[in-house]
Amino acid sequence: MVLEEEIPAFSAWIGPALTWYFFAAALVVVIVAAMAWLVQSVLYGPLVAGDKVYRGLLSGIGDLAGMSLRRIGALARLAVQESLRRNVLVVLPLFALLVLFAGWFLDPASTNPGKLYIGFIIASTNLLVCLVVLVLSVFSLPADIKAKAIQTVTTKPVRTGEIVLGRMLGFAAVGTVLLAIMGGVGWAFVVRSVNHRHTLTADDLVEISGEDGGVVSREGRTSLDRDHRHRVALAADGSGFTENEQGHRHRIRRVDSAGTTTYEIGPPEGILEARRPLRGTLRFLDREGRPSTKGISVGAEWSYRQYIEGGSLAAAIWTFTGISEQQFPDGLPLEMLVRVFRTYKGDIEKGIAGSVRVKNPVSGLQSDPFYFTAKEFTIDSLLIPRKLVATSADGGTRQVDLFGDMVADGRVEVVLQCLEPAQYYGVAQADFYLRAGEGSFVMNYLKSCLGIWFSMLLTTAMGVMFSTFLAGPVALLATLSVVMVGQFRDFIRRLFESQVTGDFSIVPGGGPIESLVRIATQESITVEWELTPAAQLIKTLDTFLLAPMRLGAALFPSLGSLGTSDFLAGGFDIPFDLLAEHGMETLGYLIAFFIAGAMCLRAREVASS
Repeated sequence: MVLEEEIPAFSAWIGPALTWYFFAAALVVVIVAAMAWLVQSVLYGPLVAGDKVYRGLLSGIGDLAGMSLRRIGALARLAVQESLRRNVLVVLPLFALLVLFAGWFLDPASTNPGKLYIGFIIASTNLLVCLVVLVLSVFSLPADIKAKAIQTVTTKPVRTGEIVLGRMLGFAAVGTVLLAIMGGVGWAFVVRSVNHRHTLTADDLVEISGEDGGVVSREGRTSLDRDHRHRVALAADGSGFTENEQGHRHRIRRVDSAGTTTYEIGPPEGILEARRPLRGTLRFLDREGRPSTKGISVGAEWSYRQYIEGGSLAAAIWTFTGISEQQFPDGLPLEMLVRVFRTYKGDIEKGIAGSVRVKNPVSGLQSDPFYFTAKEFTIDSLLIPRKLVATSADGGTRQVDLFGDMVADGRVEVVLQCLEPAQYYGVAQADFYLRAGEGSFVMNYLKSCLGIWFSMLLTTAMGVMFSTFLAGPVALLATLSVVMVGQFRDFIRRLFESQVTGDFSIVPGGGPIESLVRIATQESITVEWELTPAAQLIKTLDTFLLAPMRLGAALFPSLGSLGTSDFLAGGFDIPFDLLAEHGMETLGYLIAFFIAGAMCLRAREVASS
């Protein structure tokens, strides 16, 4: 999972967010009022147009202020009944078929099957729920207007705001029920798919003897289950863990009964988790051991990860703050994800060796290295114990205490190096972290479903809003267009930031004109342009083009950013601050869509339609 930027606290986020929201709302109101005035001016003249726009705004506000909860509830109940008449529940058997036959297409021998199953369930649930409420919301009101059934409602003391809000609530209630059922079925599918047990017998193990002839360990392999095995290295008493395979491991316990020895293997650990990481800041050393702003580029177009050269003094150093003995009484549980770039193939099954050291950021004291082999695409774990060994310059060794000698003012450094020459380790700031706690996977799954719920609410509100002034098929196309543009909101923001700051590592390739030139000349986006007068002119024009694009894209909701499936599938706890921010963002858009829909329906000549 990519998480380069820390999630801000809700208290720090809400102030700027509200400021931007009210600014955007005021801007949209001014633009819409100006357009309405221009249209009315052509028909009635500027003075009469101004009076009509003014009176229309006042009457619309009065209409919204006089809404009745009782009438809204009645209209919402009618929307639910209409959904049932349209056989909306047929989506549930369709989802059941997807779950039943998913095993035919999902590979249990993948690198991380848990992530695969979770991603499939979340994506399927999100797609089906949002698609159902979208079809309901965009076709309901136009169908009533076309059949002149809307007159039976508008001739009664019902306000247009109540019609719009009632339909939004009714269709949202249908989507909520569908989401609850699909979420429960999806949870059962994921748990059943990843749960498995291996077997291990005494014949599968080889005893490793020490110098005194006693057994010091037992090594072997488990049985084949779900298309994989685990290597086993047990302690002398027969207890321990399997090695990580496909993103998980198993606890092993030796059981002696009636003169026979058996081994009990527990359920998989490391798949259905909710880690709470403590992240640090990353800096690099070059191949000569000198400080560097970044690592080595190996030519990858996505420059998220930087690389360090093996067999040299190059290193990646993470600085962790807020470290205390009370928080980590047993040592530092380090978890890491290391990518490998090979300049030659070598022994592809052996892996690339590396080392991790602990360093005092003030005194510079370093521990002896912990050696490991990089496991690509899989999170590896290493417990840094309380007692460490440090080698001095004269070759002598001494035992040091982790918190007494290595941690200074709550800070400690972790140094990563690649040991094999001509090979490279690729890392990013979020790839190394300390496991500061553990959340509930069940609660994490519910949080992820809450993200789907937010997307469903926005889809419903957009569909109802567009259906107040567009025909059903056109409203469907308009809603899908808004959703599609919103998917590029974050990209446009980062592209604008890259263009303004000149840091093209954020988004390589430049703006629209520069990208067009690169396509025509077949030039790679990783090649930086020389600042010639022509290049400077193109970059300046791109900046002026991106400014309105940045402002316009910020007005569109991004359903992709509301999803938290990356956290869930990656095994990370979804922060409540993030959920609160997503909830406030959703609420802001819902209010805007509701007001826009009510105003549009009021301005429409419903009775004469």
